[in-house]
Amino acid sequence: MNKVWNRVKNNKYLKSLGPVGVLIGILLFMFISTPEFRSVANLTQVLLSASVYMLLAMGMSFVIIIGGIDLSVGSIVGLTGGITCITMTMFHIPLGFALICGALCGLACGFINGLLVTKLGLIPFIATLGGQWIYRGILKLLNNGATITVRGAVNDETMNMMLFLGNGRFLGIPIPVYVVAVVAIILTFLLKKTTYGRSVYAIGSNTETARMAGINVKRVQLMTFSLAGLLSGIAGLVMLSRMISAQTNTGEGYEFEGIFASVIGGVSMAGGEGNVLGALIGALIVAILRNGLNLNGVNSFWQQVILGILIVLVVYIDSLRTRKKSAF
Repeated sequence: MNKVWNRVKNNKYLKSLGPVGVLIGILLFMFISTPEFRSVANLTQVLLSASVYMLLAMGMSFVIIIGGIDLSVGSIVGLTGGITCITMTMFHIPLGFALICGALCGLACGFINGLLVTKLGLIPFIATLGGQWIYRGILKLLNNGATITVRGAVNDETMNMMLFLGNGRFLGIPIPVYVVAVVAIILTFLLKKTTYGRSVYAIGSNTETARMAGINVKRVQLMTFSLAGLLSGIAGLVMLSRMISAQTNTGEGYEFEGIFASVIGGVSMAGGEGNVLGALIGALIVAILRNGLNLNGVNSFWQQVILGILIVLVVYIDSLRTRKKSAF
């Protein structure tokens, strides 16, 4: 009987039911308590917000599974938007190439984070905290702290294409959701079906054991931080397409949304545990909470306090679960 129970308890699909239950509970509460939440326009807005959180949460999940953390993702979101705007307004690069430049900017930032961890031996917290300040500072330097906008600097065709990418719909579903779906499928394949994915879990579970098993730990860490940077860059492009501008505070604090979404979605802060689906569910929970607090007129300062408390509670519960697991 105990064997059956342990098999059920450790089933990777059943583990996702916890976050799903939380999501369903929050949705039911919002549908009943807040009539404005049920409107099509509001639900679309939730999906648009969730798409950015989902991209960040997926990248953050990989980093946390490997036993790290990335505090620079919010700054990368802002810098990516700023770089993309600059390439279009100052250098008059076509939209497609500008978007590629923005994505490569995110990848480069993640690669630098990885080098700080693997080559200089810095712990991820310090390496990415430094990255957070550096990337945010570079964004402010791009236009002396002023907002960078493409409005008025590009033709109507380019503007309409950007608006479609950020706010358009296909079959009633926002375009960014399709972007998230494609990325999620690719990342799920990477995590579950490739040597790289197995290495991510192995390193997160026990770095030394993974090294003795022949896994190139530093290379996998470098790839993982680069991947998180790339996904943050894509999130920055989605934000830019929605806002048509890059402000110096764009993406500020989003690293905490990424961490919160990952952990509430089942990614263990101890490393070695988690999946892409959980990250997506966690990000949707974060977006709904944000939206619900706004609709109910909760002061933005109180929102920060509430979400901060929730992050602490979620991480504490995860630490209790991890301790209990290691005791057996």
